[in-house]
Amino acid sequence: MLRVFAVIVGLALASTVLHAQGTAVVSGVVRDENGTPIREALIVIDPDSLSLRTRTGADGRYRITVPTGRFEVRIVRIGFKPQSHAIEVTAPSVELDIVLQSVAVPLDTITVRASRPGLYGRVVTRGIALMPHEPRPLRGARIEAVNTPHSVTTGPDGRFNMPQLGAGAHGVMVSLEGYVTRLVPVSILPDGGVEMTVNLDSLYAEYQRIDEDQLRGITWRTRRAISPAAFIPQHEIDAQAKNLRDGIRYSHSLLSRGTVIRSGSGAARDTICVYVDGKARPDVFLQDLDPKDIEALEVYPPNTLEERDRLPFFQPGTDCENLWSTAPPAADARGQPRRPVTAAPRRTPRRGLGNTIMTVIVWTRGRR
Repeated sequence: MLRVFAVIVGLALASTVLHAQGTAVVSGVVRDENGTPIREALIVIDPDSLSLRTRTGADGRYRITVPTGRFEVRIVRIGFKPQSHAIEVTAPSVELDIVLQSVAVPLDTITVRASRPGLYGRVVTRGIALMPHEPRPLRGARIEAVNTPHSVTTGPDGRFNMPQLGAGAHGVMVSLEGYVTRLVPVSILPDGGVEMTVNLDSLYAEYQRIDEDQLRGITWRTRRAISPAAFIPQHEIDAQAKNLRDGIRYSHSLLSRGTVIRSGSGAARDTICVYVDGKARPDVFLQDLDPKDIEALEVYPPNTLEERDRLPFFQPGTDCENLWSTAPPAADARGQPRRPVTAAPRRTPRRGLGNTIMTVIVWTRGRR
């Protein structure tokens, strides 16, 4: 009886495999509510598969080859409400046209829409937050768009211009020595830019200086990291998801770079090395974190992060103890680790490594 049952199960599995081997083409047009085609919209069949995602062209059209079966199609575009559609692919071709609804751009309270493209604005200070004075402009403040090579400094009137910053979701770091660094989420739509006024408070406490070092470390790491390393700003995280893993599955920064999360769902856990607010946490998984508590993330596939930018080591005996290829740096007289003075070793080119996430640095809202 057991042998007969095994044969029946084997035939059933073989039938399933043969069915899955069939392919079909899903195609269509993505438009806005006014009927205008939307270019560069991401069409995602499976966020964990590089081959099952594509983009729309200038005419809003897309075309993707998929296995036959049931799928959830997710459409993502900055400035529009994401959509999901359940489809069953049985015919050789399936037509699926999409209408996306525009939404208010998730801007910080200090930002407004502008008709010209790019990012513009002014940096001011009101002194210490507890004893503010009238705003006055700050000269020499640095504005950096994380995940991009673009950075500028303010002039004597505190103003700055970054017209080359393209459409998309950005984390903008605004810093000046002696002031509290701000990480501002900004979304720039294809048909216009953003103008913002950023207020920097004066530094007055030691804990603020520690926070400064952490924030500036983000820009150092992301600028030197090899693609497809990514910075995920707060407004790309789905705050309604049941956990952080689900909250970043459809992040535009991850999908546009072809990055995938190591498989694992339900009781299964992802083999990802997680840092929380700069501390190694071998006991924490992305499934354990609430997306509502997260301010931003840094995401690094294998060997995309330079050795000189490494964070603290994981304890021996944990899955991530060999995350770094060299020994920890020696400590100085205060017990703080010294940064290596030798040049960083050459890293393996990205295409030889794959795009699976290895390390995630989580920055929480409650760390300040």
